Amino acid sequence: MTAYRMVRTLESTAFLVRDPATNRYRLGPATIAMSYVAGDHSSIVEAARPFLEALVAETGESVTLAVEVDGFPVCVDIINTTRPFKRMTAPGRILGDIATVHGKIYAAFKSPEEREAILAEPLTRRTPHTTTDRAVLAAELERVAQEDVAYDFEGFYLGICAVGAPVRDQFGSVVASVSVVAPRGRFGETDRAHYTRAVKAACDSFSAYLGWTSAPGE
Repeated sequence: MTAYRMVRTLESTAFLVRDPATNRYRLGPATIAMSYVAGDHSSIVEAARPFLEALVAETGESVTLAVEVDGFPVCVDIINTTRPFKRMTAPGRILGDIATVHGKIYAAFKSPEEREAILAEPLTRRTPHTTTDRAVLAAELERVAQEDVAYDFEGFYLGICAVGAPVRDQFGSVVASVSVVAPRGRFGETDRAHYTRAVKAACDSFSAYLGWTSAPGE
């Protein structure tokens, strides 16, 4: 019974994943993410660094890079601002909650069936600003898919806002997401517009580096 409870706990925290076809367990994204970050063997993390550093220099704010591991966005790199700001995320942390910009980006670019399944999951009101209305969230994900940008207005942590955009490979698949994270006091309309332009430009440049060429009008 003790072993069973331990396995269920590891499964609930994504350290283990059960294969429904074989009913066997394998390492989940939380474990993979830790080795991913600790080993620093990821080519995308290395490739992203110059773009992240340029984004920090342009915005003066912290930036986060996430990739998808077993269906979960996972933070794999962070560059912190030198300005006063206490961030709540660390490399290796799963950012799958749809209240985060990374969760929104990965959900927005999935198939309609996968998107519906995500919206059907229980939604946690993490702060008074968290959106839990499924119709509102569905509309927001559609907007993210159309505009290539997602926002978090204190939906995950009080006092912390973010704007993020997707990174695509040569086939147009979303392979990473990048966000600019700032305290509420530095996320007013003017700053937000600046961060939005900057993060979208950085992601476009990184996508071009990876071989993505958008069609005219995209």
